[in-house]
Amino acid sequence: MRIIAGIYKGRKLKGSADLSIRPTTGRVKELIFNVLQKFPENKVVVDLFSGSGNLGIEALSRGAQRVIFVDASDRSLLVLKENLSSIGVPEDKYTIVKSDAISFARKASFRADLLLLDPPFKYPELQTLIDLLTSSEMMTSKTVLVVEHENINPVQKEGAEYEVLIQKKMGRSLISFIVKKEEDEQ
Repeated sequence: MRIIAGIYKGRKLKGSADLSIRPTTGRVKELIFNVLQKFPENKVVVDLFSGSGNLGIEALSRGAQRVIFVDASDRSLLVLKENLSSIGVPEDKYTIVKSDAISFARKASFRADLLLLDPPFKYPELQTLIDLLTSSEMMTSKTVLVVEHENINPVQKEGAEYEVLIQKKMGRSLISFIVKKEEDEQ
């Protein structure tokens, strides 16, 4: 895994020896950031299921103001810390939170500009988490939620408090770009 663009472009990231962790591929990461273009610049980003930090570090490389990395796995957090250290990311640019995504979403009381969500494909609570995030204080109508999920596990669209702006299929992955509906649209 390498950083694609920005100040850390070309830097290599360490992956996990744990084969249960599915890192975002370079092609999917490139697609996500091509759609987002300059959106991450000067933004607060939350990288849920951060694993090695692949997506969040890419956002930092592209000018994110700060990234909150969230993962429940000690092994993943160790790899993440090694990657942040080896690249030389200043400590004031990130926060690391050991938590599962649902608990984090329930407790978070700050606003984020970009939420990057890359859960395991077989994550049974995907829709619950999306609903929780889109109704949380973290999301405003200007926040973008990017979800990489298995294409056979679609995101609910009917009656939701959010709108799926774009969906891109890439192999088994479906990348959904979601925004919260304005109050008068609900």
